[in-house]
Amino acid sequence: MRRRAFLALIAFPLYAQPLFAGDTADSNSYPDKPVRVIVPTSAGGMTDQVARLYAEYLSVQLKQSFVVENMPGASTMLASRYVARAPANGYTLLVTANSIVTIPVVTKDTGYQLKDFTGIGEVGRAPSLLVVSGDSPYKTLPELIKAARDKPGNLTYAFTGYGTTSHITAQLFAQQAKITLTGVPYKGISLAVPDVTSKRVDFMMGPITSTEALIKSGKMRALAITADTRSAALPDVPTFKESGYADATYNLVFGMVAPAGLNTEITQRLSTALESAKNDPEFGQRLQNIGLHPSDIRTSAQYNAFLADEQKLSLALAREAGLDTH
Repeated sequence: MRRRAFLALIAFPLYAQPLFAGDTADSNSYPDKPVRVIVPTSAGGMTDQVARLYAEYLSVQLKQSFVVENMPGASTMLASRYVARAPANGYTLLVTANSIVTIPVVTKDTGYQLKDFTGIGEVGRAPSLLVVSGDSPYKTLPELIKAARDKPGNLTYAFTGYGTTSHITAQLFAQQAKITLTGVPYKGISLAVPDVTSKRVDFMMGPITSTEALIKSGKMRALAITADTRSAALPDVPTFKESGYADATYNLVFGMVAPAGLNTEITQRLSTALESAKNDPEFGQRLQNIGLHPSDIRTSAQYNAFLADEQKLSLALAREAGLDTH
């Protein structure tokens, strides 16, 4: 089934009534006290790095402290629940990836849904690589696909939780290639990498920043990238699209959200500040240094539309894979 067909299967409402309708902020004076920027992962990861870049920029741009707080736990659900229940006043924000919409599709009792958030804007995106051990017998994507077809279910891949981008990207690839894979869950990419390099697991999907050094050292081999075009960092790695699997094109997208019902003026003020950062050449270089780049999603409305589409895609994928909890 083509990816665009996934998006036509269902429709979900993106917005709901605000959770804290009475707890609003004065948009004229916002922000007049420090703003908390919650990160659902540990310090040092890509989510944390991009959150800190923007927090530093927003602190200068809006003349108020934007303080990053790491709140890892429950596959990012702990932080998402916390922010979903926070007052909708602009002083508690969340920097998150696509998983904010994909995890509730495949996990029961997440404690939040997409309707509990207002999207402020995309902050950056990055493709994923399909990587194997440097000693793997699979030197090309066709070789890996042939092995999977010869012995359905025998090929294994590492992923960091149902509904995460490492899971979704593998599912997109498997569906279009018409192969059956066996997923091996891990609590984090850092735990999965040693098992891939040692060939205990056949492959994994992960961002360039997590694998580039290992690829260049020969400990890992990249067979394909989920981007529309080849990466300048790894120009010899073909895209899934040019290999004949265009529906496996997928980006890890980071964005900033707030509790549902955030004042429109505050949403716009934050969205404009994010856009200002992306238009700053020096900031753009810093973003590129951690493996991210901005897309053509440049407004709050566009980001909310992206989240809605991502939710539809995730539900369609989960249903086909038998993982839908709805």
